[in-house]
Amino acid sequence: MSAAERVHASLRACLLRKSLADCRQRAAAALVLGLTPTDVLALQHIAFAGVLTRSALSARLQLTSGGTSTLVQRLERHGLVTSEPHPGDRRSALVRLSAIGTQGAAGAYASIVRDVDATVDGFRPGERALVEAFLTRVARVTEARADELIQSTRSERARVAAVPHAGLWA
Repeated sequence: MSAAERVHASLRACLLRKSLADCRQRAAAALVLGLTPTDVLALQHIAFAGVLTRSALSARLQLTSGGTSTLVQRLERHGLVTSEPHPGDRRSALVRLSAIGTQGAAGAYASIVRDVDATVDGFRPGERALVEAFLTRVARVTEARADELIQSTRSERARVAAVPHAGLWA
């Protein structure tokens, strides 16, 4: 293995470890908040975006519209989100974190935010900029590849679904 391949493998391993740590943190936050990890993931998407339509949330979570409606209703019952009619589309609703949702998320993630901030403070400004640029690029590539996988899977399913199997009618 070349030096470049070792560096690539090491960075991919670090990113995988970070991704797995995020999953564990999400599960821990779910326990703290009395939710499921998918509920917490929804809260994270809403918090990051500020406001999402139910259909946009559904796309991000890869849930059906019915599954997303159930999830949003559950989060509303917990007082964590609010849902209001979309001002430009009567068929759509906007979902955002409530004050309680913002406080709950802040509480569940306070220790990790504090630790990450302390880690960042240990870097020089140029190092911080480099880390930010790297993570931004990795996030952009990861989001694009996820979108491509989803789209190709949908395209493949559409082709397969269009061809009935003779055994289905027997």
